[in-house]
Amino acid sequence: MTNTLRQLNPAATALALLMLIGFAEPALAQPAPPAATTNPPVLADASTPLSEGEITRWDARTLRVTLRHGEIKNLNMPPMTMVFRVSDANVLGDLKPGDKVRFRAEQVSGTYRVTRIEKAP
Repeated sequence: MTNTLRQLNPAATALALLMLIGFAEPALAQPAPPAATTNPPVLADASTPLSEGEITRWDARTLRVTLRHGEIKNLNMPPMTMVFRVSDANVLGDLKPGDKVRFRAEQVSGTYRVTRIEKAP
């Protein structure tokens, strides 16, 4: 082994060591991946207060409604604009973009769904 090391070019040996250190260091510095978790469905009950929002888009073909909403307490969600699914077009009835609404949203199988919606007074 000593003979093999003597035969190597010192510059090549140094470069090889630097490359090894360079490749090994980032792998050591990376945090461990998070443990796999499953999020249980977040279902609202009848006592959950309705959230307030405004319809910005409604696509009956894809059953998706975009709402600019305030805080959704049962989902621990801050105010934002986002897309929700509905089970069928009848959930929205005659509501349209621009309407102020009160609604209940739930998280089911990783998707956010509007389960109740009504025009705000």
